[in-house]
Amino acid sequence: MDVVLELGDIIVDKVTGEAGLLVYRYKLAEISEYQLSLWVWNIFWIGKNIPDNDRLQPWTEFGLINIIKTGTFKLVKNN
Repeated sequence: MDVVLELGDIIVDKVTGEAGLLVYRYKLAEISEYQLSLWVWNIFWIGKNIPDNDRLQPWTEFGLINIIKTGTFKLVKNN
């Protein structure tokens, strides 16, 4: 299963029921020797149990894709 994340997509944590909006993607690091880049998404989380100061969180794209593939998060495409 290919997972492609895009601005405006929503992810839902199936355990807590909280939802997050993908708001910004940026390159955190690049290792030119290996032609490898580390991409990060800022996610704005919505849910009654999330403290206000924890609503905007960075997640690595690699980590998000893996947690979606394992079924813990559900991806809702914005299209």
